[in-house]
Amino acid sequence: MAILIVDDEPVNTLVLEQLLHQHDYETVSVSSGEEALDLLMAPQAASLYDLVLLDVEMPGISGIETCKRIRQMADFEELPVIMVSGRTEEKQIAEGLDAEASDYTTKPIKITELLARIRSALRYKAAVDERKIYEARLQYDLDLAQKIQQSALTPPISNEEIDVRALYLPSKKLAGDMYAWFQVAPDRYGVIIFDVMGHGVSSALITMGIRSILPGLVGNVQYPVDVMTELNRQMTFLFSGDDMHSYFTAVYCYIDTTKRRIEYVNAGHPPVIVTSEEGNCRLETTGVPVGMFEEPNYESKEIDITPNMMLHMYTDGLMECYSKDIDDGIRWLEKDVVTYGLDYSRHVAEQLVPKIEIEDDLCLVTVKIT
Repeated sequence: MAILIVDDEPVNTLVLEQLLHQHDYETVSVSSGEEALDLLMAPQAASLYDLVLLDVEMPGISGIETCKRIRQMADFEELPVIMVSGRTEEKQIAEGLDAEASDYTTKPIKITELLARIRSALRYKAAVDERKIYEARLQYDLDLAQKIQQSALTPPISNEEIDVRALYLPSKKLAGDMYAWFQVAPDRYGVIIFDVMGHGVSSALITMGIRSILPGLVGNVQYPVDVMTELNRQMTFLFSGDDMHSYFTAVYCYIDTTKRRIEYVNAGHPPVIVTSEEGNCRLETTGVPVGMFEEPNYESKEIDITPNMMLHMYTDGLMECYSKDIDDGIRWLEKDVVTYGLDYSRHVAEQLVPKIEIEDDLCLVTVKIT
């Protein structure tokens, strides 16, 4: 790593080189802003230079213009730049700082002052480099966590009696929304969608914890009231206390294609929109969110399956794509599911979401039963 000296006066360059070498600094010297920019655009340049000592008055590109262009380069937004000038006017100093120079010193060089400014700038550079290493490690961990979370998403089911598919759009790398479905018998399916309070890493960890217990739970318990009761027990056991309390809303539908019945529990979740040839309805809330109380009293309800019935299960991020008003959002959503049917998820992904900025996780599960 080296200090880049940019000065068109050979004597000034020589003085700075000797001074810096005496204090064990490596240097690279160029005589113009153009040469400096060429060096910084070279591959691996970001790893070669710790600091720039930049003369203000130079032919061609001035020091101030050079500094502005350095700041526009992707890898050098935070590279320390100390501007050196023979002029002491406040206006010129202000111009240098407005060009995002890190510091400013004047000629003739005051050795003690210059070395102090260099040490300060290099301490800043070291802190920036350390932060970038931390951010790179954090980004790697987040990318890995995102892959793990997405690997937990259930693949679509499509057979003669049922078609289950989903749309999953996290607002950040990690999401608090999740869905899953399980074929618990040849003619029976359990489908769940849930939304953990909050966003980001903390809610995603809870989401993955809940997702990990669902296969065994649904396979052994199956029925909606029992599933929700056990999920509530797990939540209050694992994620409650003086320093932490969390909950999630959820809908679990138990679909029996032989008896042509759907039994469900809605734990404080937005209503499921049901469409069929015989009319539309909503599967409204039948209980409190999971983890909110230690002993909730969940109630299940049933509806008959009619030909070509479709269930649209979603999280509140989808409603917000339509309106900040919940009731208004649901009304618009109902209109669109009738219009687009099984292609509704494609409509959301290609037509609705690109027109807005997603502020919340968005999850949609569509179930068609023949």
